[in-house]
Amino acid sequence: MYFIFWTLVLIGAVFLLYKNREQDEDLLVLKLFGYYILGAFYFNLNGLVIPLGFIVSLFLRPKENKSVKRGAAIFGLVMMIIGYFVR
Repeated sequence: MYFIFWTLVLIGAVFLLYKNREQDEDLLVLKLFGYYILGAFYFNLNGLVIPLGFIVSLFLRPKENKSVKRGAAIFGLVMMIIGYFVR
């Protein structure tokens, strides 16, 4: 049941981000999912959680829809933090 809830939250967030896009871009929805996954990626080092994907996303310099892509990465980071504390 939780899986369905979190999937709907993810789809809703990506839809809201897509709706707030600044420019039309090919395959933007897939790119937003990619930035979300990148933002949610972490490295666990002896109990110390390092948000490696979010750090990498800070160095990416997209040419179009910068704020929307950054928002997707931040949303991924927030979901990673929630998932780490919920389990």
